[in-house]
Amino acid sequence: MASVFLSSILSKTSQVLGFAQRSAVSPSSSSDPRNSVLKDLEKLGRTLKRIQAVLHDAEEREIREESVKLWLKELKEVAYQADDVLDEYHYEELRGQATGRASRNEKGGVGGDQEEVSILDGMGDKIREIGKRFDEISEDRERLRLREEDGKRRDLGAPYRAPTSHIVDESSIYGREHDMQEVINLLFSKGVENGISVVPIVGKGGLGKTTIAQLVYSDRKVKQYFNLTGWVCVSDDFDVPRLTKAILESLTRRSCDLTQLSTLQDTLKEEVKGKSVLLVLDDVWNEQQSRWESLRSPFVGAKSVRIIMTCRNDSVAEIMQTVHPYHPNCLSPEQSWSLFRHYAFDGRDPEEQPRLADLGEQIVKRCSGLPLAVKSIESLLRSTADEDSWMDVIQSYLWEVDEDMNEILPVLRLSYSRMPAHLKPCFVYCSMFPKDYEFDKDELVRLWMVQGYIQTSGGRRRMADIGNEYFNDLQRRSFFDSYRSKFKMHDMIHDLAKSIARDECGAIVNKKLPSLPDEVRHLYVGVGDEEEFVKSLRSHNFSALRTLLLWDGYRDQTVILEIIKNLPLLRCLRTLEFCWEREDEIPDLLSNLKHLRYLRIKSHNIEKVPELVCLLYHLQILELDCQNLAELPDGLGNLTNLRSFKRLPGTVCQLRNSQMLVPDGYTYLQELPSGIESLTRLRHLQIAKGQILCLPAGIGKLTKLQRFLGCYKVQGGIGVLKDLVNLQGFLIISRLRNLVNIENARDAGLKHKHKLEGLMLAWNAVDCNNDPCDKQDDGLLHLEAFPEENKDVPADKKREEAMLEYLQPHANLKVLSIKRYGGSKFPEWVGNSFSFASLQEIRIINCNKIRSLPLYIHDSFGKLDAPISKSMLERVSISGCRQLTSIVGLHHLHLLKDLKIKNCPQLLLSSEEGLPSKLQVLRIEECQQLTSLQNLTSLKN
Repeated sequence: MASVFLSSILSKTSQVLGFAQRSAVSPSSSSDPRNSVLKDLEKLGRTLKRIQAVLHDAEEREIREESVKLWLKELKEVAYQADDVLDEYHYEELRGQATGRASRNEKGGVGGDQEEVSILDGMGDKIREIGKRFDEISEDRERLRLREEDGKRRDLGAPYRAPTSHIVDESSIYGREHDMQEVINLLFSKGVENGISVVPIVGKGGLGKTTIAQLVYSDRKVKQYFNLTGWVCVSDDFDVPRLTKAILESLTRRSCDLTQLSTLQDTLKEEVKGKSVLLVLDDVWNEQQSRWESLRSPFVGAKSVRIIMTCRNDSVAEIMQTVHPYHPNCLSPEQSWSLFRHYAFDGRDPEEQPRLADLGEQIVKRCSGLPLAVKSIESLLRSTADEDSWMDVIQSYLWEVDEDMNEILPVLRLSYSRMPAHLKPCFVYCSMFPKDYEFDKDELVRLWMVQGYIQTSGGRRRMADIGNEYFNDLQRRSFFDSYRSKFKMHDMIHDLAKSIARDECGAIVNKKLPSLPDEVRHLYVGVGDEEEFVKSLRSHNFSALRTLLLWDGYRDQTVILEIIKNLPLLRCLRTLEFCWEREDEIPDLLSNLKHLRYLRIKSHNIEKVPELVCLLYHLQILELDCQNLAELPDGLGNLTNLRSFKRLPGTVCQLRNSQMLVPDGYTYLQELPSGIESLTRLRHLQIAKGQILCLPAGIGKLTKLQRFLGCYKVQGGIGVLKDLVNLQGFLIISRLRNLVNIENARDAGLKHKHKLEGLMLAWNAVDCNNDPCDKQDDGLLHLEAFPEENKDVPADKKREEAMLEYLQPHANLKVLSIKRYGGSKFPEWVGNSFSFASLQEIRIINCNKIRSLPLYIHDSFGKLDAPISKSMLERVSISGCRQLTSIVGLHHLHLLKDLKIKNCPQLLLSSEEGLPSKLQVLRIEECQQLTSLQNLTSLKN
């Protein structure tokens, strides 16, 4: 992991070196302090490269050799200090640029942006001192006999397939059928017909307890016995109010705003009264009888309650159990091999690769029948058929490491050790969050970005895109699991991250305040003893802190005010998030945070942001979730590194590096800022749902826009879309009848927007507040076409037919809707399987004049040997087409599962063609001519 820090410092050294070279008076002027700094920086760069050459060997040896571990620890400490010093130097450059711009504006635009920047007092001495310490560390590498790499390290690449979600995929489970049946037997054993029955599943971490519970919970025969079912992940914080609320929400499938325990218990008691309930409590650690009694009390009035709980210790089970606990066994060698083979060979036959099969069997033996260990190793090897890579895993000394008698941590650490270096700090950073934390992918990537963990290599690729790849890579390696729309870490994976982070990452998540070492650099604060925490803030040295996240629900203003007062002491902070609910304004104490790159403030009260925020020149992400915010300082235009911003001040168009502008839901705009076309790096622009703005003419210059979301009026034509070729998500173009010039439809260039997933073409008005595509989460851009002279445009059948011809989308579109189209026929691209190689859903709505709908046309161009393209259509919906008499090619839609036809009174379906063989859902209404249908054997509904 140290290699990433060193790479970051090398990059920053080069950056500062370039600035020092530009600002030095003369190479021969020895009296200029900038020239002295220049020489020190050049020497520092050479030393860092020497150290970097031996880092891989050091990281391999640190687990076995205490001296190497201490060497790496000292290296990291000095690396952090170097990062801070170089960052201060860069801050002065940014400050000089901001001052230069202000001076130029005062002079009426005369002069350049750059103002001469003086070297801060002691800056040269700091760089020299850090250079000396790195020299000492470099000399120690020889004493430790750390060897240099003679080539690029072979990393085992990430596997290709993503892991399964939290909903169990039974096809990937091996050897747990017996366990599932045993738990079901316990669940319905004699003597537990009524009342509360608790079945514990007890075993070590990584054994598959949760998987067994998932199999039982998902079984249809089991579920039919219960009125209510719910699943709650408990973890080590057995907080009764929190768990009662979670149980209530899980059983009712409704969110709950209650907070008082008594009210929560009364509500839960009423919900379960007289009903049969199945509840899973996963990963329980509580050993206090009183807490369990309090949690179970609302279930007393239920008809019957069956609770499956998973835990690691019998002492936990004894408190809750009503039947004997079930102890699953480890997988047998045969079952472990089946699981390993299923993933590691990725569909290949092991017998075709006998050498790999032999190595794989040796690896499986070392996993001791633990499913999580097998899964972690197979995800490491899945992408490679290189025998040397498999042999490296077998011969690794990490198998022999005793992680406090935990059998699985050495296996997981092996997966970590083989992880590419750039992923390691990203993974370890996650240990700051509590167990069972629900990670938002985009938010986590932004946190990695501001810590400097994303390596861009000087290319054109966006840092957020690279960060997304990092996350996907970790997910493919099974370090993250999908959980609803977010992600979680298995508790053993979290334990691994904590064991590597040691004292660098901490979390306060319960009433007992943990000991916080001075070395803590990343801190998450959820709940805690407020008085003790304030004392801790006053007594501890938090000067090394780089991340401070105060959880959204943490609103104790005494603690938050104490933190704000201490901000001048937290000079190393890169990330700060807090909630401010005091009546007074936030104290102006942020300006000392020269390194700050991420600032998020949530408040219902504040009306303005401290002016000194404009001095945070390193700031990259500013999120102000403040519904009463009335004004923003004009000086925000000085923050040229700002990439993500959720408010739009008048100076927003000075933020030339901005890549994302997402005003929050409280910001109601009259129009997009004048000059927005100057933000040529913008990739994400979004306005709140319910607002309708006029689209500025210059929007077409923002050619890098990918996520362009919201509802906009377009006056004068949709040709403004022409150069926006990177648009993603769903696009609605409504009021197409207002387009007089059909050439404008050609100019929109829909055929060249290959990243669009869905398209609705509507000739009438469509309500912006009710998303007709029901795909808001995937990103929706809605453009309303208005005539230039603001007059109603009459319908014209021929014009609309020609217009639809020009509006042909790209071939990889997945969803297409056509609404209120006034032509009597569709163009040839509709229904052509070559035009829509990926189309999965088509909706034809209220197209009153069409007589025939071609859903499958094989255009062979007169060639007998022309390839036949299969249709991918799965869903077809047709409604309100009152002149429609035929649907062409319906029986060729071999993948069609869902067919809905409504209010098509003239429609006839040929009895010779019949319906597709895989059709599962058929709904027909108000189609008087359809009196009989063929081939209905596959229908489920």
